[in-house]
Amino acid sequence: MKKNGTSRRAKKFRVGFCVSGGGRLFRAAARQAAALGIEPALVVAEPSASPELESFCAGLKIPFVRLPQLPRAEFDAVLFQHCAGAKLDLLMLTFDRIVSARLIRHYAGRVVNVHPSLLPAFPGMRALDQTLARGVKFAGATLHVADEQLDHGPVVIQCVMGVRRDESAAGLGRRLFPWMRLMYLQVIAWYAEGRVTQDKRGHVVIRDAVYGELPISPAIEQGFPD
Repeated sequence: MKKNGTSRRAKKFRVGFCVSGGGRLFRAAARQAAALGIEPALVVAEPSASPELESFCAGLKIPFVRLPQLPRAEFDAVLFQHCAGAKLDLLMLTFDRIVSARLIRHYAGRVVNVHPSLLPAFPGMRALDQTLARGVKFAGATLHVADEQLDHGPVVIQCVMGVRRDESAAGLGRRLFPWMRLMYLQVIAWYAEGRVTQDKRGHVVIRDAVYGELPISPAIEQGFPD
């Protein structure tokens, strides 16, 4: 397998997406599927996610499920049924729901969550509000391998950005999003290329990646036009 995706496996890498809100990161991955060498194999949307997601997925022939409002145990069971049944190689979370331990164990090491803070700082909901409330001078975003604890698990990639004076959470989020998009797509590419490993400490290591550069580490390797 060559670096930067110049040679990819013949069999497409099956990626599932659990989506809340507008699903902008998922949509970016779907549009870049050929370049990433992946097959978007499943989209599971929470009840309040954008109504446009279904038509978007239909246009690209991506299997789509919108989960109904259910008690927690039933919601977990239905989500597990759909995700486990899809036989995924990777499950990407931009999800406002806590994923069950059963699903995490089923796809152990292959569930990646996106969080808008420099974890382990500011886990949980409203991370950007937490960031600004504490008056820190740098914010960021993290993609990490999900485990059975909330916003926990080995970090795959992070970005860092200076906080502007009197900035709002919405403004900070808008500035972070382009970098989150690049990280999201690059992480999917790394998994599809088979370059994601773990060291003896359980830390995620990307084979042949460049670490220690700003503003994103490991460094982005590919261009992903809109």
